Amino acid sequence: MKLGARTLKTGLAIAIALYLTHLAGITYVTFAAISAVFAMQPSVKRSLKTLKDQTIGNLLGAGIAIGAFLTVGNSFIVIGIAAIILIAILNRFRLDSVIGLATVTLIVVMMTSEDSFMLYALLRFSSTMIGILTAFIVNTLFFPPRYEEKLYHVVDYATTEILKWIRASVRKNTEYPFLKKDLKWVKKQMEKMDFYYSLFSEEDVYFRKTRFQNLRKVVVYRQMISTTKAAYNLLKTIHNNENAFNNFPPELRILIRERLETLLSAHEQILLKFNGRVPAGSVNFIANNRSLRKEFMQSFFDEASTEENIKDDYLQSNSVIHIMSSILNYEEYLEHLNALVTSYKGNHWNPSSDISNIENVEQ
Repeated sequence: MKLGARTLKTGLAIAIALYLTHLAGITYVTFAAISAVFAMQPSVKRSLKTLKDQTIGNLLGAGIAIGAFLTVGNSFIVIGIAAIILIAILNRFRLDSVIGLATVTLIVVMMTSEDSFMLYALLRFSSTMIGILTAFIVNTLFFPPRYEEKLYHVVDYATTEILKWIRASVRKNTEYPFLKKDLKWVKKQMEKMDFYYSLFSEEDVYFRKTRFQNLRKVVVYRQMISTTKAAYNLLKTIHNNENAFNNFPPELRILIRERLETLLSAHEQILLKFNGRVPAGSVNFIANNRSLRKEFMQSFFDEASTEENIKDDYLQSNSVIHIMSSILNYEEYLEHLNALVTSYKGNHWNPSSDISNIENVEQ
């Protein structure tokens, strides 16, 4: 059984919310615990947004409940109509995420007895706000979320696997069913990358100097993910056109394989550069890539346009175009990534925040 920081913080927020509600003399402690669970979010920024949205939602829920109760009563039909109005208003202001808790507030407030209605409504709203505020404070002060470690290791691990498969594919060392299965796994890893990236980009930094450095790092990670996706698309293209590629003329396959080996090695070294294991000024064969790309394209067209190859059915298909465009697209992403990493490590790098100092985390 694995207990993450968010799980522990949720339990802590529930306990503190219950204690504070009880300490304040509010008997409706259950609502504080429920609202604390709803308000606990994976990032501080999302917790702050939830705090604001939940406050608005609960004010609307309590306000509509009080207005409906005092004007037309609290029959079941009235409660249903009030809930419809509340949900419509929340949808109008794009507060869909707080519909559940706000509707519960409305229902519970309207179901109370007439004698203690206003006091009960105030206590219900107060207990809810205690839970929301408690969750926000706990999430901010206790083990604030740090998603860079998880993001880096997911990108690094998925990229390594993709590069292995590309090398194996261009050497005819793959089994179609196994690669097809692994492509699905890689796709899930990329979804995980996007999820961690969205959380990492939301991490709040309260000092200006650190905030700007964090924003630069966000740009690097965004390009790193895009480059990994370009490598994935290249692998998928080779996989989908495996039969055609394997029947290309040997000279053309060797040309493509040698070029890809250069690009794959560059990708690996750029990642090493980012985590501080390779000097910032290295991987110049990507920085000076235009002449190499021109030479590769010229050699490719020279080889593909020979009289013998022009008659080749596989070269007449669209497979060669798809593979070449995927390679060139991957090159462009690599070139941009190398420029960003070189700039970041050369000008804005802070050794204390180096990714190589971060301990490994389990996937």
